[in-house]
Amino acid sequence: MQPIFEPIWSWPTLILLIIGLITLVLTTYPKRVRHFSPRIRRLLIGLRLTSVLLLVFMLLRPSIEFSDQTKQQSWLYIVADASRSMQTEDGPGSTTRRNELLKTLQTVKSVLDNVDENIGIRRFDFSSELVPVETFSEEAAGEQTAIGYALEMISSQLQQDRLVGILLLSDGAERTLPPYDVDAKSQASYFGDTGIPIHTIGFGSSSLEDTTLDLVMESLVIDPLVFEKKNTPISVKVRSLGAANRDITIRLLVEDRTGIKKGEAGKMIPAPAYSNSRVATQIHPTQNNELSTVELFWTPTIPGEYKIAVEAVPLEGEIKQTNNRLETIVTVQKGGLQVVYFDSLRPEQKFIRSMNDPKIQLDYIPVGNGFSSSRKPVNADLKDLSRYDVFIIGDVPADILGSTVLRKIADRVEQGAGLLMTGGYHSFGPGGYADTPLENLIPVVMRASEKQNGNAIAKDLHYLEDLKMVPTSLGLQQYVMQLDSSREGNQQKWNSLAPLKGANRLKKKFETVQVLAESAGNEAIPLLFASDVGNARVMAFAGDTTFQWFLTGNRNEHERFWRQIILWLAHKENDSDQSVWARVEPRNVPPGSQVPIQFGARDDKGKPISDVQFTVQVTGPSGKTSKTELQGAAATSTTTYSQTQEPGDYWVTVRAEKNGNSLGFDATTRFIVDPRDLELDNPAADYSLLEAIASLSGGSSLPPEELESFLSRMNRENLWNNDLTRYHRVSLWDNWYFLLCFILLLTAEWFFRKHKGLV
Repeated sequence: MQPIFEPIWSWPTLILLIIGLITLVLTTYPKRVRHFSPRIRRLLIGLRLTSVLLLVFMLLRPSIEFSDQTKQQSWLYIVADASRSMQTEDGPGSTTRRNELLKTLQTVKSVLDNVDENIGIRRFDFSSELVPVETFSEEAAGEQTAIGYALEMISSQLQQDRLVGILLLSDGAERTLPPYDVDAKSQASYFGDTGIPIHTIGFGSSSLEDTTLDLVMESLVIDPLVFEKKNTPISVKVRSLGAANRDITIRLLVEDRTGIKKGEAGKMIPAPAYSNSRVATQIHPTQNNELSTVELFWTPTIPGEYKIAVEAVPLEGEIKQTNNRLETIVTVQKGGLQVVYFDSLRPEQKFIRSMNDPKIQLDYIPVGNGFSSSRKPVNADLKDLSRYDVFIIGDVPADILGSTVLRKIADRVEQGAGLLMTGGYHSFGPGGYADTPLENLIPVVMRASEKQNGNAIAKDLHYLEDLKMVPTSLGLQQYVMQLDSSREGNQQKWNSLAPLKGANRLKKKFETVQVLAESAGNEAIPLLFASDVGNARVMAFAGDTTFQWFLTGNRNEHERFWRQIILWLAHKENDSDQSVWARVEPRNVPPGSQVPIQFGARDDKGKPISDVQFTVQVTGPSGKTSKTELQGAAATSTTTYSQTQEPGDYWVTVRAEKNGNSLGFDATTRFIVDPRDLELDNPAADYSLLEAIASLSGGSSLPPEELESFLSRMNRENLWNNDLTRYHRVSLWDNWYFLLCFILLLTAEWFFRKHKGLV
């Protein structure tokens, strides 16, 4: 029990007031009652002072706080590595790491059974995914060791489960490819901040790197769609084993397709170097097991589909060289997208401009000053607008852009350029666009009466409550709203995004306008509108605070959303401009993978053609061909190819016919089945990562033989943090009986004063 005072004013002010009230009563009231007997005088003065003290008591706002500490239901997570590297036989008696893990858990079974009754235990296997299990088995067939991704998945469950800790049992050697390459250390720091320790237990030998000289390319990251004459970044990770203090050359190889037909692979040659490119570099590891990140820059000069490779040049004495190279397929298109973005200096523009995409050249032109008094129009002789493919207009009044610039924008849109207007106090009707050349292009209703005068801010133009943006049923089928390749994953990512802080009240202009996104909840508020206007695509986005996604950890989703909007507006959402198109993503897969193949057909205006008969043919490295015939009814059709046991290049050819007539040239693309084994190319354990995870999260890094004593001590000394303290506060002044007491006291004083003739 603890008394608490929350005075209505500061303590010095209240003390002065108390002194003043008491002084006032003692200096003035006794004179008023001095003609009464001492007993009556004391009674009246006492009643008056008691009333003042009750008033002071109320001004202090006292209460009593009670605390009750109890145990609450909590969970201990046991997370076990189920990747293929755990099958490495480097344990005592040549046992596998997974078997050693199972023996360790069997040893501590009795200790785990004696954990506090309020602590439950949940078990998970992890490799590239986190999978709940009832019991652990000997099976360890995962293709990747994604420790960071597993921790990220656990963190998403913290709202449902209260954790007292995590036991992470692994060899610590994180081997991942996108999208599973989540930084494990940053996730460990998050758990440390939330008070959830991660206790790591390591298995396997970390000394394998000292026995063999080996250079291993672990990952290759490049955008699968790039543009000619644009500098394209390439990121690779190189693990050097037994190569301390040696110079290693990393170089880029590009397929030479001179005289090569489609369906045939060209020779891999060193990429030509230009002034703005870096196609080779050197690294100098200082340890015998060192992971280096290397950045290269490639400038393709001719459009087409190419195979590229990043190679660590073999060192003298290196026996195993098959893992020195990683290959992938890249599509090079003509030119890049030129985007111009008009907006005031507000947070939204900063984060849209931060989008890092080599195929999009975004020119930001700050115009207007938002809520300031400056309304100077932009220069009517603005840079040549005819070179832009997409126009984005933010919180900018129409009269600041000026009629000349608006006319130029409208002309370009009528020629096929894309147009997007985003939300803001000076966008759409409130921005005065109802009587401009853009009125017939923007797909929402605008009225001249909505225009804002001067700097007046119409609060009713924005919904003030938070708006959770989600795709409509139509939006779920559209390219722009795809944040993940699977429908379930896409919906999950949209649900994870922070709400928009507000949005303009918009209504679609015609029934043919598509609403791709709306607010969640019972009252669905339309947020994203899309339409075709002639050969152009136009959009209206009611929101203006998508930067909230960026700030709350969803940078990738924020960038993907804006990238897809721009590509869609420019008719560039597909890899090719020809009538029949085909796309494979990802372009590199491990043996035995299910490979999704997307394809479709479009007319000369870029609109999809329905009721098309497609023939999909896949030719493997040995020349074996398989065919599938499908009927395409939507903008994008999909099939899956599973005969991927043989490493090498696989060529995909898509033919399209309608009513027996060919719809143009066949579309050709390809993908690569990697000969690499990500898990077993370098099976050495990495205890340094496990130690870092434990340290950053506030946990302990333990050898398997110490786990039993550690858990016993945790049980014996009750060190599991599953206490719950409840606080209950009782107010001593804000209640009916205090009010009744105050009223009775005033009534009694009034009665005696009345009885004695003072009233």
